[in-house]
Amino acid sequence: MSIRDGEDLPDPSTVSAGELGRILRDLAGIADELTAPVLTEELRLAQYRRVANLGEWITKAADSLHYALDRQVNPDEFGDDD
Repeated sequence: MSIRDGEDLPDPSTVSAGELGRILRDLAGIADELTAPVLTEELRLAQYRRVANLGEWITKAADSLHYALDRQVNPDEFGDDD
């Protein structure tokens, strides 16, 4: 899976740490694309939209992984209804 080809991202609520890591590594390629000259404004708009969507997805995925690990490391802080 590569985020640069516009492929759908995995569900952020069930993503693995490895999947998140691969996507974060792919961000360098997107940064290179954003600093390169662009042929059309429509392409640049699509790139910006992709970055915005990735930012939202990364936040959700990191929150999900954080919550899961926090429940594991600090089980006494979570009630049975969570």
